[in-house]
Amino acid sequence: MGTSTARRGPGTAAWRWAKGAATRYMASEDISHGAQELLSRYVAALKESSRASAQGLLADFRLIRKVAQNLGELGERSRALGLPEALADMGLPPLATAPGEVAALSLVARWLPGEFGLEAAVAATALAPCLKKLWGEDTAAPPPKGSAGLVKTFLALALAHRLLLDLGESLEGAATSWSVFNERSALLEKKLQEAAQSVSLTPPRSGEWLGLPGWLWVTRVLENLFHNYTPKGQTHKI
Repeated sequence: MGTSTARRGPGTAAWRWAKGAATRYMASEDISHGAQELLSRYVAALKESSRASAQGLLADFRLIRKVAQNLGELGERSRALGLPEALADMGLPPLATAPGEVAALSLVARWLPGEFGLEAAVAATALAPCLKKLWGEDTAAPPPKGSAGLVKTFLALALAHRLLLDLGESLEGAATSWSVFNERSALLEKKLQEAAQSVSLTPPRSGEWLGLPGWLWVTRVLENLFHNYTPKGQTHKI
């Protein structure tokens, strides 16, 4: 598949196991089991890195959570006012007719001013498909239910895209073709989205997304998503 441009994950034992799981996932015929193993190994590697930095795993997703809050607020205002009016109401550019990718870059620049690192890049790539649903561009699948469903989709995509950046070299190296790579990458996204949508928490009320209730709700959804791929008996701090 050629040399990957993906970011190399650290070389600790947990990351070596995650890379091994990535290789097996692309090479195995049992892709459903392989996806579960890969996601579990990847979350374990992220947790190991966060413990080494003494920050906690959620700290690595602080900007992602901030974008998730803003997306929830935009979704709520869009339902109440319509998309063009919602954008104006939040002081955002008139992006209602812009392609999802263009709008995502613009919104991330507004919501994360001065942030140009890995997490901001992941936020933009995960936000684009969500905006396409909000914009009405994506008609291939029904849109998530309400703002909460849209935010859950965003969080799942953010984790999936982060995985592809961290383990992309192993995944690409083991894939027999780009179609296999794309198909199995899409399955990872699907698994994560299903897990995120299954999280049952009362979402913030209208007007609460940008405040503490929104922050706590987004954080708990992400915590549940991580715990879904934590082997039973492991209770390391997130």
